[in-house]
Amino acid sequence: MTREMRKSANKAPKLLLILVIGWVPLQIFHILLIHPWFSIEFSLYFLITILVILADAALFILSIIVVVVSLFRWLIRRERPHVISFLPLAIMLVVKSSGMWIPSKTARAFYLHRDEFIALADSSASELQDTDKKGFRLPESPLYELAGAYRDFYSNELVIEFIIDDYFLPLVYISTDNPNDVHNTCSRGGVLVERLEPKWYVCRRDRN
Repeated sequence: MTREMRKSANKAPKLLLILVIGWVPLQIFHILLIHPWFSIEFSLYFLITILVILADAALFILSIIVVVVSLFRWLIRRERPHVISFLPLAIMLVVKSSGMWIPSKTARAFYLHRDEFIALADSSASELQDTDKKGFRLPESPLYELAGAYRDFYSNELVIEFIIDDYFLPLVYISTDNPNDVHNTCSRGGVLVERLEPKWYVCRRDRN
């Protein structure tokens, strides 16, 4: 291998590392949008998502190629790879996995006002149990935009839903601590996003 070719090969991992470091802020921004911590126009969110998907694919494939080539040289030619060869892939994996540990805005609201939400759920559940009501809306509160208590039509279990910021991402109290017992929250009508503690969930409704 000529000196020029060696220089080009050494520059490639450094250039990829610079691209991945530039990709990190975009990925963190996208993670915050997914949970979501704040709201933007759907068209802008769609464009950002497409951009992130394309960047993810391109950088991930390039990182894998760099790692494979470096390992090949190490095994075949006994050329020990530089640590820079592995950094881009390591950074991408760390940033991607970090998204699973960022609480949603709904979860943060629950943790900040846990006692208030539990008191509201207890009083609402007691009212449903002591009366023949099938459901009712909770009084207005700065803790949420909208909240309601009801008996699930299929299982007759008690459910209290709090709309904190996004209608499709409610905070849900389920009396049986089983999302499969209810119809329009974590199961059938949506998916479980987070289990905060027994009987308390963050669910994502089906938008269809």
